[in-house]
Amino acid sequence: TSISFAIVSFTACYAAVDSGVDVAALLAKVGIEVNNTNASVGTFALAYAAHKALSPIRFPPTVALTPVVAKLLKKEGSAGSTDSADQ
Repeated sequence: TSISFAIVSFTACYAAVDSGVDVAALLAKVGIEVNNTNASVGTFALAYAAHKALSPIRFPPTVALTPVVAKLLKKEGSAGSTDSADQ
């Protein structure tokens, strides 16, 4: 669950930076200062910084959904498993 959220988050952040969203201003609003030298680091670095700044937002859904996903995967695994002793 955590990896899925992280992939979606980073992809969305990269798309936002690449499309011209002023991520430096958004980061400044949450307390992460970006000076002139940091602003020239590139799309990947700004997207990564924004992705990391969103970690507190990703954490609660990850914690809430992990047990649900684990149950679903366990259910699918037990329904689709075959016992090798039966063969």
